[in-house]
Amino acid sequence: SLYITKGMLSIKVILLGLLIELFFVKYFTKIDWKKASIITVLMNLITTVLGIMFIPLSGLGSEFVFDFVFHAYDKFGIGSFHWSHWLISYLLVIFINTFIEGLFIKLTLKLKPKKTFWWLLIANSISVFICFLFYV
Repeated sequence: SLYITKGMLSIKVILLGLLIELFFVKYFTKIDWKKASIITVLMNLITTVLGIMFIPLSGLGSEFVFDFVFHAYDKFGIGSFHWSHWLISYLLVIFINTFIEGLFIKLTLKLKPKKTFWWLLIANSISVFICFLFYV
C-alpha cells in the first residue's frame, strides 16, 4: 500500500491515471469532453486526498488481519510483504477508490451506482496497477 501511495504522488502516474479514467468517464457517462475532464479531475482529487490517509491504513489493516487475527505467519509462514498482503492492499485500494468515485458520480451526475460500479472498478484497477508498477 505504501508503493501505491507513493505512485499516487508521481506526476507521470497521475497524468496516466487521469487519462485512462477520462476515457472511461467519457465513454460510459456520455457527457462532453470538458465535463468529463472536470468530473475525472475532481473525483481523482478527492480519492487522492482521502487515499493518502486511507491507503496506508488499509495496508496496516491487512497486516493486522493476516498476522494478528489469522496468525498467518505461525500457521502458514506468511509474513509481512508476502504476495497475499500485496494483493489484499491492491484490492482494498481499488474498492475504496471505486466506492468514493462512484459516490461522487452519483452526487454530480445522478447515475446509479449499479450503472457505474463495473466500469469504475476496471478503470481503478488499471490506474492503481500503474501506481504499483512504477514503484515496484
